[in-house]
Amino acid sequence: MKIEKHDESHTSQQCPCCPKKRKVSSRIYTCPCGYTNHRDIHGASNFFAKTFYGEIRELDFSLQSTKYLRIA
Repeated sequence: MKIEKHDESHTSQQCPCCPKKRKVSSRIYTCPCGYTNHRDIHGASNFFAKTFYGEIRELDFSLQSTKYLRIA
């Protein structure tokens, strides 16, 4: 088994469409340029792009709907 380390800095803060960075406190990441995506999908797709393409760039990883289940 081979393990590689990759830098995850700014993958949840940077917009993949423009160079703007912002911290998000809600479940949806929204940028003033018009980009919007679920926060977890946004961070994961940015990390994937940075790891495999060497830069954060827009990829088409979008959810059709999100349902949150809470167990009491």
